[in-house]
Amino acid sequence: MKRNMKRRGFTLVELLIVIVVIGILSAMMMLSSTEAVTSAKASNIVSNLRNLKTAALAMYIDSMDQFDKHEITPEIAKVVKYMNGGENFTDAGYDIESEDLGWFLKYTISGTSTETAQIKSKLKGRAKSVGLLAGHDSTSTTYDNGNDVYYFVR
Repeated sequence: MKRNMKRRGFTLVELLIVIVVIGILSAMMMLSSTEAVTSAKASNIVSNLRNLKTAALAMYIDSMDQFDKHEITPEIAKVVKYMNGGENFTDAGYDIESEDLGWFLKYTISGTSTETAQIKSKLKGRAKSVGLLAGHDSTSTTYDNGNDVYYFVR
């Protein structure tokens, strides 16, 4: 009699357990993928700031013969053009500011409040090792979760 009885499907409890396990695994994957995306965006910001700094310094060195070094006005459009095209950094929130202390690259963080908070947190963790600043004055020694990130050029 037992040989003739075969199971034809899963019980309701077994199906519910599988659904719960799949739900937990997908939630864990969503959290880790969000973390990876914000980390990648923060790395991209730092990388772009470094590339712009290199281009600004190269442009400055190349044009020293033509101008007095105090007359050179840095403009992000000129720096990007000097980079031979590349990404349109002016539309992406990048800018360059000239102060008495020197030149500073500036990036303005934009996006949803949750996304910007996560990116700010990632940038704050890297600020000291990378050299990110909160502003372009002598009191701003490191980045402090503001919407503007500064990077010293010269």
